[in-house]
Amino acid sequence: MRHMKKTDSALGVLFASTILSACGGGGESAPQMAPITLHVTDAPIDPTEIAAVCIPFTRITVHYAGQSAVTLDYNPLPSQVRPETHCMTGSVWTGQSPVPPVRLSALGGPLTVALAESLQIPVGRVTWIRLHFATGAYVLESSGAQQNLVCPSCEPTENNAGRGFKLNRTFEVESAGLALTVDIDLLKSLHRESSDYVLRPTVRVENTAALGTIAGTVHENLVGSTYDGTTVETGCAVYVFQGTDAAVDDHHVSSTVLSSARVRYSEALGNYGYAAGALPGGSPAEPVQYTVALTCHSDDPNTDATTEVAFTPGQNASVVAGQTTAIDFTP
Repeated sequence: MRHMKKTDSALGVLFASTILSACGGGGESAPQMAPITLHVTDAPIDPTEIAAVCIPFTRITVHYAGQSAVTLDYNPLPSQVRPETHCMTGSVWTGQSPVPPVRLSALGGPLTVALAESLQIPVGRVTWIRLHFATGAYVLESSGAQQNLVCPSCEPTENNAGRGFKLNRTFEVESAGLALTVDIDLLKSLHRESSDYVLRPTVRVENTAALGTIAGTVHENLVGSTYDGTTVETGCAVYVFQGTDAAVDDHHVSSTVLSSARVRYSEALGNYGYAAGALPGGSPAEPVQYTVALTCHSDDPNTDATTEVAFTPGQNASVVAGQTTAIDFTP
């Protein structure tokens, strides 16, 4: 039997570790291949309590209807691993195993991590995708304390040496390929139980080409403080809701919050700003409508505290795929 040669990404992000040959038409023939790209990002958690959520992703599995699954190992180049996107000591990763954990709470807006980039997989209907990670996930608190992170709902993988959570959504891999963005809502996913943090993944999976961004500046009077040269975090966040003139709400079990973005000070730009990415967008003629509102109050996702969490009046935003809509917050 003729085996297919493994195909490496041009960027070295991932390589296919399992691709099986297909048979048909009375003889052996290679399956038609197409590129897949998968980025992960997050809707962040309160930075005054949590500095980083560090997950050591190892690989992804792409499961098909009626054909063998494909496993892709996470194998980035050193230039693709940096303190802004990974939990690491120092500013440079030399490329030696293991790969530093992905720094989820530092992502959001246009900042993502590619777990797969332009890798060749068979065309066909994908029924689900699983993100695998090794043992050793942890939460770094703002105080500097490091706490264990467990995921009881994640299925054991790699002979129980790691865990993985499934993205239950179907996609059609056509000849042009497939590009996906996985948005993990940390505020809904991360919980504190006893001495451990527990991850119960709340995830959106979207076609990357159909996504847009809402971004803008926030006046320092709304933040309530002036940048002191030491910390860029403010404890403020911009919440995103679907629809025009949507009612604003805090995070809780039945919340209507679609996404959120941290407000940070940009030393390069000299102002406070935010960027809420991975938002489904429309065409210029028919953009998708959202409402955004700012809060600088602490928000406990386990409690419905609408009266305690004060928001600015909502502002409407029209989002076009592949574009950024500017919405600023002023007094």
